[in-house]
Amino acid sequence: MRLAGVVAAVMLVAASASAQQKAAGSADQAAIDKVRMAYQTAAGSQDGAALAKLYAPDGVEMPPNAPAAKGRAAIEAFHKAFGQQWMMHGMTITPKSVDVRNGDIAYEVGTYKQNLMPMKGGPMVDDTGKYIVLLKKDVSSGAWVITHAIYNSDLPPPAAAPAKK
Repeated sequence: MRLAGVVAAVMLVAASASAQQKAAGSADQAAIDKVRMAYQTAAGSQDGAALAKLYAPDGVEMPPNAPAAKGRAAIEAFHKAFGQQWMMHGMTITPKSVDVRNGDIAYEVGTYKQNLMPMKGGPMVDDTGKYIVLLKKDVSSGAWVITHAIYNSDLPPPAAAPAKK
C-alpha cells in the first residue's frame, strides 16, 4: 500500500513539473515569436538600429557574400549599407522549427521571402532563401536575444562582370 502511495506521489510531482515545463516552453515560444516578428518588421522598414537591438551585444550576423558583422554597431552598419544599395518592398519570415533547450538557449530554422529593388535602377528581385538563428535568454532581463544569424538565398549568384579589355 505504501509503495502505491509513493508511486502516486512521484507521478503527481512529475506531472506538475511537466505542466510547468510546457507553460515555460509556450512563454519562451511566444517571446521568440516576438523577436522574429520584430526582426521582420525592422528588416521590412530597413531600420538597422532596431535590427541591431535584437542581437546580444556580442551577436553575429553572417549575411551571404559579405564578412560576418560582429557586435551591434557592425550589424547596424551592415544594414544601413544594405539599405543604400537596396530598397526593401516586403519581407516574410516563416519558421519551420524552433527548439528551446534548457530554457535559456534556442535555435530556429526557417525560410524567408523578400522583394528588393536596386537603388541604382534595375528590375525588382524576388528573393527566397533559408536561415538559422541561435538565441539566448538574457540573464538580467529575461528577454530573448539573437546570438548568431546566418541566411542565404535560393537564387543563383549574380553573373560575373564581363572581363575588361
